[in-house]
Amino acid sequence: MRDIQVNLAYRWFLGLNITDSIPDHSTLSQNRNRRFQNSNIFQEIFDEIVFLAISKKLVKGEVLYTDSTHLKANANKKKFDRKDVEGTAKGYLQELEDDINKDRVKHGRKKLKEKPDTPKTKNIKVSKTDPGSGYLYRDNKEESFAYLDHRTVDSKYNIITDVHVTKGNIHDSIPYIDRLDYQIDKFGFN
Repeated sequence: MRDIQVNLAYRWFLGLNITDSIPDHSTLSQNRNRRFQNSNIFQEIFDEIVFLAISKKLVKGEVLYTDSTHLKANANKKKFDRKDVEGTAKGYLQELEDDINKDRVKHGRKKLKEKPDTPKTKNIKVSKTDPGSGYLYRDNKEESFAYLDHRTVDSKYNIITDVHVTKGNIHDSIPYIDRLDYQIDKFGFN
């Protein structure tokens, strides 16, 4: 928006005269937020682009790499509330324990002792200015409120096949299986 104030080519393209006022920079972001708040249009557009890449044989879907990057939130790290939240158990743990017990019985050993299900709680910081972000504690990183941008890339031509954003205090492994399942279901990957 700042460039529109001084660049005549931008003004001409937008149909603005030299004396016309420029909209505030927040007008665009607020309009985008309000207009698309309950919409998945951006995901649909992204998925359609992935389908086009598949049709042009740029994406195979056989070998996928997933990684995540922290994005610093626009939030004051000194303005927060504390909140107790219940820790989430990893969904595959019960399945893994069942498989281990089957294998132990098969080899003539006793099943593992069952552990009581006691929900664990932890106290987290919730930003007052950006409650959608999560407080980041990592070695070699500045403590701050952040988001985590999870990306999956197809190995054939390094085309991004999935982007998913979570709070910055979520471990990479939490959305991993769900996002792979989403791609398998959506694009028919093997």
